[in-house]
Amino acid sequence: MEDKGQNSSSEHLTQKDIVQLLLHNAQHMVTREELKSDINEVKDEIVKIETSLKQDISKIDDKLSKVDAKFDKIQWLIIATMLTILLKDSVLRLLE
Repeated sequence: MEDKGQNSSSEHLTQKDIVQLLLHNAQHMVTREELKSDINEVKDEIVKIETSLKQDISKIDDKLSKVDAKFDKIQWLIIATMLTILLKDSVLRLLE
């Protein structure tokens, strides 16, 4: 659409030109409002995803803590078993 308002002075604008300009501007305003609405929807979705990810990370941290505690117990069990095997002969000699 050719913008006649820019090519001629405002005195030569017809009623049709003015209505077309107003319609054109109104269409752009609706587009901006829709864009703002879409941006807000995306922001809300990001907040939901962020909350979900934080919950998932918290669950993973809890599981890792439990695994770490079990690993520590297993390490001590291995050390105790190795010491028992190594010291078995010495303890049996002392008891004789």
